[in-house]
Amino acid sequence: PESVAFAFLAHVRPHVALHAAWIMGLFCSLLGGRPGMVNGATGAFAAIIATFLPKPEVPGGNGEHVELLFPSVMLAGLLMLAASATNLSRFILLLPTPVMVGFCNGLAIVIGLAQLHPFHGKDHHWKQGFELMWMLVITAVSMLTMEFLPKVPLQIFKVIPSSLMAILVAILLEFAVVRNCGSRTDTIGDVSKFTSETAFPIPFFVDHPATGYDLEKIVNSWTSIQSIIVQGILLCVVGSIESLMTSEVVESFTKTPSQGDRSLFAMGLGNIVSGFLGGMGGNAMIGLSTINVLNGGRGRLAPTCTALVVMASVMGAYHLLNYIPVAALAGIMIVVVLHTFKWFSLGMVLAAILPKCVRDRLNLHRKVPRIEALVVLVVTILSYLINIAVGVLVGVSICAISFAWDAGSHFQLSESMAGDIKVYDVDGPLFFTSANRLVKLLDPSRDPEEVELRFGEATLMDFTSVETLHKIALNYQNAGKSITFHTLNLSSQKIIEKANHLVRAIEYTSSDDVVRLPSVPSFMEGFKADPMAHEGVFERIVSFDRVISPGGTARAVPKTSPAPAAPAAAASGTPKGSPKDMEVDV
Repeated sequence: PESVAFAFLAHVRPHVALHAAWIMGLFCSLLGGRPGMVNGATGAFAAIIATFLPKPEVPGGNGEHVELLFPSVMLAGLLMLAASATNLSRFILLLPTPVMVGFCNGLAIVIGLAQLHPFHGKDHHWKQGFELMWMLVITAVSMLTMEFLPKVPLQIFKVIPSSLMAILVAILLEFAVVRNCGSRTDTIGDVSKFTSETAFPIPFFVDHPATGYDLEKIVNSWTSIQSIIVQGILLCVVGSIESLMTSEVVESFTKTPSQGDRSLFAMGLGNIVSGFLGGMGGNAMIGLSTINVLNGGRGRLAPTCTALVVMASVMGAYHLLNYIPVAALAGIMIVVVLHTFKWFSLGMVLAAILPKCVRDRLNLHRKVPRIEALVVLVVTILSYLINIAVGVLVGVSICAISFAWDAGSHFQLSESMAGDIKVYDVDGPLFFTSANRLVKLLDPSRDPEEVELRFGEATLMDFTSVETLHKIALNYQNAGKSITFHTLNLSSQKIIEKANHLVRAIEYTSSDDVVRLPSVPSFMEGFKADPMAHEGVFERIVSFDRVISPGGTARAVPKTSPAPAAPAAAASGTPKGSPKDMEVDV
């Protein structure tokens, strides 16, 4: 029933969605990386497709330019294979909870509004009279059956799917009550009849009564090619996101690991075959997957049986599908919408908007940071106004910018004096947000001749931080002063070394001699020979114009003067090159 309803949402004929449902279900259940997960034609795919296909002129038909759908689905499958090969499934971790909540809310709104379509006539006006009344009755009965039947304390109602029972009750109501009262409502057979011609999947480019597509529309203009590419990318993004989200949900129930890349691989193959055979494609179905797992279906058997039974229904029992009232499909999908929408987010967003005194009066304590409430709202609205993929990408971008700003605000710089040397201690990550602050906080004009900058647990995160060190060194160099960088960890060293050829060399001119110094990355060369440098056992000191002596002190070394000799290793028994007596002239 859901697949047929999604077909109407996507503005395609029902058999296009049903063939996609069993093809996707079969491929993903047998080859996928998440046992127990049910796949098929979904609302996420249908919501994207509906933005490219206009409403059909004849209810139950295909929207204009439906020919572009099938290459788009195949392209989405190819992109999923590429994502699987490049291990992109790990980036599902970048989806914050507010984005997921907004994704579910936006999807629920799109699906819910699409259920109003069956209540419009051919003239696109609301139906009236007894037909509208009986449609509302069938919709309400279907909703009540699907929602409350599983709560009846009888084992048989826990075995039979409630959506199937809702369909059976609706058929009984239509043909035993409504038609005997001299009225009728539309069934699938009235809107888009299943026949022997639509019973089997046919490649979309084959001339057949079930297809009849105008293939010239695919290549007749650059606009068509562009539409195929954009639609394929959006289907790939949305399908991958929902499938990986569903995989995480199933994993939380089964407590067994998922293989995200394998899931993308199976989904990619399924979409390629589905598009080739004239299907609308699909991905994981979070609602059915949850129902399946909660009822004990944690292996591949249940999803495989689901796909095979759908296939048998379309190919052999298609006559029965024609008797399903369209109003019953609307009722089932409204229940799905009610469960998909995250109702707690309404109070969360409201609490973020209201002041504290009003929240206390209304007993609203589910407050989250306002920026996260804004993300939920933005993703929900954009999913409805544009499409789900754009909403998700904008939501992730807002969360990323917010995190970068907050992380930069945790950067702190404290100062102290150690004799004649001024010491700055850096706390927090050093990256593009906080690096510019460091340059402004260090003022050579008010510092003594010698300055030390200690990083401690701070880490250089990007090239901006490396360039910042060079700017600071140049500022102190131009002021005739020296600055020393201490305790750069191994990660920071790697970033500096990789940026060696991107940052120009620094020249330092002393009052007596000229010493030409390399850029910051080469400061690590002196530590490469030390076996303990990789373990972080001793403090790593990096200086522009100083020598690390055996006692741990630092002093200037002119170019004309040789580096002071290390203490005799042979006399002390200390191996040559050990950290105790190692001296590095930089």
